[in-house]
Amino acid sequence: MPLPFGLKMPSKGTLIFSGIAGAISGIVYVSNKNADEARKRIAQKVSFLADRPCGVHEMPRKVLVYISAPPGDSIEKSRNWFREYVKPILVAGAVDYEVKEAKSAGQIESSVIEEIVKLHRETTEEKEPIKNDSVSNNPFATSAMEEIMHKKQEGNTKFDGILAIGRNAYREVLNGYSKSCDTSLKVIKEEKESNTDVKETELDELKNDLDERQTIENNNEVMLDQPQQFIVEEKENHFSLPPSFSPVMYIPHVNIIGWNNIPYRLYMWYADYKRIEEVGKHVVAVVLNNTRPIEKSDADLGQNEKKYWIGDESVKELKDNDKPIVIDERIIDKLKTYTTEDLP
Repeated sequence: MPLPFGLKMPSKGTLIFSGIAGAISGIVYVSNKNADEARKRIAQKVSFLADRPCGVHEMPRKVLVYISAPPGDSIEKSRNWFREYVKPILVAGAVDYEVKEAKSAGQIESSVIEEIVKLHRETTEEKEPIKNDSVSNNPFATSAMEEIMHKKQEGNTKFDGILAIGRNAYREVLNGYSKSCDTSLKVIKEEKESNTDVKETELDELKNDLDERQTIENNNEVMLDQPQQFIVEEKENHFSLPPSFSPVMYIPHVNIIGWNNIPYRLYMWYADYKRIEEVGKHVVAVVLNNTRPIEKSDADLGQNEKKYWIGDESVKELKDNDKPIVIDERIIDKLKTYTTEDLP
């Protein structure tokens, strides 16, 4: 029976193409819709903090985020993971952040040691008087206002929490916590003995180094320096705890790579909302500041990541030599983490 208006029956190839195109479009639409709904549900759990008026003497919360390249892949994967699954929740909860990227192994550990050594110095050295006339000459200025000015002058080196994205970053943070208590306050830095003028070639090197350290996004992402050397005392009685440790939170980072994992990777692309919810509940706990004492079971996290550590011989060696993460017994009672239990 002929079709009306002179229309012709589409060919078999056209029907097959239209069916495949329609199916793919439907899958993409459903995937994006589920992901958007998951992001909205998670954002609603913390958005009330952004709507809450900040107190006069209240400083905004700030967390430090450590990321490193997943084994067998580039650091861009970790950047995208942070921007897709972590950053939106921090922004929704009005929590400021600073991202530090590690280009090689050991940089995160050295950065943690340096931060804690710096905190040691701040507590042992006397604070200089505030040199802000607007505060010092203000008869209504309170001690809380002076404390805020001190924090601003010191660069707010104390973070309210540390987020370690991935197993390797988490390991280095805990190792840095342990080693910092055995580290002398004196940091070995390579300095030139002479005060001669810097040559043009040296200026170019400095310029390139500064360009590399330029902020990647909103002045919140910086590259870590090469691992620094620290004086570690051999005497046992040198061990000393800082006034406090920032709570540390492990953020899962399962980087699916490998030809054999393409089907599962496609499935997780479709079911991206599952990753949004899984990673999101960890970040929500950080934003809500839902802390608890850390336990031994909180140390060796990220075992499921190792399944996708695929690459050259160095990656295989890293996987074979990956030992269980252990928290130093001397500091475990002082550490805190964030808990996902009892969350809305």
